[in-house]
Amino acid sequence: MDTQEERLRREERIRDYLFRKLSPEAAESFEVEYLASGELFEEMVASRLILQVLGKPKVEKRRLEDVTILHFTGAAALTIQSDEMEQLKQTLEQMDPKSDTKVLIDLSRVSRIDSSGLALLITWHTHAARNQGMVKLLNPGAKIRQMMRVTRLDSVLEAYDTERDALRSFGLDPETARS
Repeated sequence: MDTQEERLRREERIRDYLFRKLSPEAAESFEVEYLASGELFEEMVASRLILQVLGKPKVEKRRLEDVTILHFTGAAALTIQSDEMEQLKQTLEQMDPKSDTKVLIDLSRVSRIDSSGLALLITWHTHAARNQGMVKLLNPGAKIRQMMRVTRLDSVLEAYDTERDALRSFGLDPETARS
Protein backbone atom coordinates (compact mmCIF):
# COMPACT_ATOMS: atom_id res chain seq x y z
CA MET A 1 0.00 0.00 0.00
CA ASP A 2 1.25 3.49 -0.85
CA THR A 3 2.21 5.89 1.83
CA GLN A 4 0.82 9.42 1.79
CA GLU A 5 4.22 10.79 0.76
CA GLU A 6 4.46 8.40 -2.21
CA ARG A 7 0.96 9.42 -3.34
CA LEU A 8 1.87 13.09 -3.17
CA ARG A 9 5.03 12.51 -5.22
CA ARG A 10 3.01 10.54 -7.80
CA GLU A 11 0.39 13.29 -8.02
CA GLU A 12 3.10 15.95 -8.44
CA ARG A 13 4.66 13.94 -11.26
CA ILE A 14 1.27 13.55 -12.95
CA ARG A 15 0.68 17.30 -12.61
CA ASP A 16 4.12 18.09 -14.06
CA TYR A 17 3.44 15.72 -16.96
CA LEU A 18 0.02 17.21 -17.70
CA PHE A 19 1.39 20.76 -17.56
CA ARG A 20 4.31 19.71 -19.79
CA LYS A 21 6.89 20.65 -17.16
CA LEU A 22 8.90 17.46 -17.63
CA SER A 23 11.88 17.25 -19.95
CA PRO A 24 11.26 15.12 -23.06
CA GLU A 25 13.27 12.28 -21.49
CA ALA A 26 11.36 12.48 -18.20
CA ALA A 27 8.03 12.63 -20.08
CA GLU A 28 8.94 9.52 -22.03
CA SER A 29 9.96 7.72 -18.83
CA PHE A 30 6.68 8.81 -17.23
CA GLU A 31 4.67 7.48 -20.16
CA VAL A 32 6.40 4.12 -20.07
CA GLU A 33 6.08 3.80 -16.29
CA TYR A 34 2.64 5.27 -15.68
CA LEU A 35 0.74 4.44 -18.81
CA ALA A 36 1.67 0.78 -18.48
CA SER A 37 -0.20 0.67 -15.17
CA GLY A 38 -3.97 0.63 -15.63
CA GLU A 39 -4.71 2.12 -12.21
CA LEU A 40 -2.23 4.96 -12.63
CA PHE A 41 -3.42 5.59 -16.17
CA GLU A 42 -7.01 5.99 -14.92
CA GLU A 43 -5.76 8.39 -12.23
CA MET A 44 -3.97 10.47 -14.86
CA VAL A 45 -7.03 10.53 -17.14
CA ALA A 46 -9.14 11.80 -14.24
CA SER A 47 -6.55 14.50 -13.52
CA ARG A 48 -6.53 15.52 -17.18
CA LEU A 49 -10.33 15.86 -17.21
CA ILE A 50 -10.23 18.06 -14.11
CA LEU A 51 -7.59 20.27 -15.72
CA GLN A 52 -9.65 20.55 -18.91
CA VAL A 53 -12.70 21.69 -17.02
CA LEU A 54 -10.83 24.14 -14.82
CA GLY A 55 -8.13 25.20 -17.25
CA LYS A 56 -8.07 28.04 -19.68
CA PRO A 57 -8.37 27.38 -23.40
CA LYS A 58 -5.25 25.96 -24.96
CA VAL A 59 -5.96 27.50 -28.35
CA GLU A 60 -6.98 31.12 -28.79
CA LYS A 61 -8.35 32.65 -31.96
CA ARG A 62 -8.14 36.24 -33.11
CA ARG A 63 -8.93 37.92 -36.36
CA LEU A 64 -6.94 40.55 -38.18
CA GLU A 65 -9.12 41.76 -41.05
CA ASP A 66 -9.72 38.59 -43.12
CA VAL A 67 -6.97 36.48 -41.52
CA THR A 68 -7.79 34.15 -38.62
CA ILE A 69 -4.80 33.62 -36.33
CA LEU A 70 -4.69 30.65 -33.98
CA HIS A 71 -2.10 30.36 -31.23
CA PHE A 72 -1.48 28.11 -28.26
CA THR A 73 -1.64 29.69 -24.82
CA GLY A 74 1.08 27.46 -23.38
CA ALA A 75 3.49 24.71 -24.23
CA ALA A 76 1.81 22.34 -26.65
CA ALA A 77 2.16 19.06 -28.48
CA LEU A 78 0.14 18.11 -31.53
CA THR A 79 0.04 14.40 -30.92
CA ILE A 80 -2.78 11.90 -31.17
CA GLN A 81 -3.76 12.03 -27.49
CA SER A 82 -2.88 15.60 -26.58
CA ASP A 83 -5.43 18.10 -25.31
CA GLU A 84 -3.95 20.76 -27.58
CA MET A 85 -4.58 18.58 -30.62
CA GLU A 86 -8.20 18.09 -29.59
CA GLN A 87 -8.72 21.81 -28.94
CA LEU A 88 -7.09 22.80 -32.24
CA LYS A 89 -9.35 20.32 -34.04
CA GLN A 90 -12.44 21.68 -32.26
CA THR A 91 -11.43 25.28 -32.99
CA LEU A 92 -10.93 24.52 -36.67
CA GLU A 93 -14.23 22.65 -36.87
CA GLN A 94 -16.08 25.63 -35.37
CA MET A 95 -14.71 27.99 -38.00
CA ASP A 96 -16.78 28.94 -41.04
CA PRO A 97 -15.09 27.47 -44.13
CA LYS A 98 -16.63 30.19 -46.29
CA SER A 99 -15.38 33.20 -44.29
CA ASP A 100 -12.37 31.78 -42.43
CA THR A 101 -10.41 30.99 -45.56
CA LYS A 102 -7.12 32.57 -44.51
CA VAL A 103 -5.78 30.80 -41.45
CA LEU A 104 -2.42 31.30 -39.74
CA ILE A 105 -1.51 28.72 -37.10
CA ASP A 106 1.21 29.83 -34.69
CA LEU A 107 3.34 26.79 -33.82
CA SER A 108 5.93 28.66 -31.74
CA ARG A 109 4.82 26.85 -28.55
CA VAL A 110 4.47 23.42 -30.15
CA SER A 111 7.38 21.18 -29.22
CA ARG A 112 6.16 17.89 -30.69
CA ILE A 113 4.02 16.83 -33.59
CA ASP A 114 3.20 13.36 -34.82
CA SER A 115 1.55 12.01 -37.95
CA SER A 116 -1.93 12.79 -36.62
CA GLY A 117 -0.90 16.41 -36.01
CA LEU A 118 0.49 16.68 -39.53
CA ALA A 119 -2.67 15.06 -40.90
CA LEU A 120 -4.83 17.64 -39.12
CA LEU A 121 -2.82 20.50 -40.67
CA ILE A 122 -3.09 18.96 -44.14
CA THR A 123 -6.82 18.32 -43.72
CA TRP A 124 -7.45 21.96 -42.90
CA HIS A 125 -5.14 23.12 -45.66
CA THR A 126 -7.29 21.05 -48.07
CA HIS A 127 -10.56 22.48 -46.63
CA ALA A 128 -9.25 26.02 -47.05
CA ALA A 129 -7.98 25.37 -50.59
CA ARG A 130 -11.42 24.08 -51.61
CA ASN A 131 -12.82 27.48 -50.59
CA GLN A 132 -10.07 29.44 -52.37
CA GLY A 133 -8.26 29.92 -49.06
CA MET A 134 -5.06 28.82 -47.41
CA VAL A 135 -3.56 27.63 -44.15
CA LYS A 136 -0.08 28.84 -43.28
CA LEU A 137 2.18 28.16 -40.33
CA LEU A 138 3.97 30.62 -38.10
CA ASN A 139 7.28 29.89 -36.43
CA PRO A 140 7.45 26.10 -36.37
CA GLY A 141 10.43 24.89 -34.35
CA ALA A 142 13.42 23.05 -35.78
CA LYS A 143 12.00 19.57 -35.03
CA ILE A 144 8.70 20.40 -36.72
CA ARG A 145 10.46 21.93 -39.73
CA GLN A 146 12.61 18.80 -40.01
CA MET A 147 9.53 16.56 -39.90
CA MET A 148 7.88 18.71 -42.56
CA ARG A 149 10.99 18.42 -44.75
CA VAL A 150 11.17 14.64 -44.32
CA THR A 151 7.47 14.23 -45.17
CA ARG A 152 7.74 16.90 -47.90
CA LEU A 153 4.88 18.84 -46.36
CA ASP A 154 7.06 21.95 -46.51
CA SER A 155 6.21 22.02 -50.22
CA VAL A 156 2.49 22.17 -49.39
CA LEU A 157 2.30 24.21 -46.17
CA GLU A 158 4.04 27.56 -46.15
CA ALA A 159 5.85 28.45 -42.93
CA TYR A 160 7.03 31.88 -41.79
CA ASP A 161 9.35 32.99 -39.01
CA THR A 162 7.53 36.23 -38.20
CA GLU A 163 3.87 37.20 -38.01
CA ARG A 164 4.62 40.24 -40.14
CA ASP A 165 5.96 38.10 -43.00
CA ALA A 166 3.08 35.64 -42.68
CA LEU A 167 0.46 38.39 -42.78
CA ARG A 168 2.12 39.96 -45.81
CA SER A 169 1.97 36.58 -47.57
CA PHE A 170 -1.83 36.81 -47.19
CA GLY A 171 -1.72 40.25 -48.83
CA LEU A 172 -2.29 42.05 -45.52
CA ASP A 173 -0.26 45.04 -44.39
CA PRO A 174 0.39 44.43 -40.65
CA GLU A 175 0.92 48.15 -39.98
CA THR A 176 -2.53 49.19 -41.17
CA ALA A 177 -4.55 46.04 -40.42
CA ARG A 178 -7.43 46.21 -37.95
CA SER A 179 -8.69 43.59 -35.52
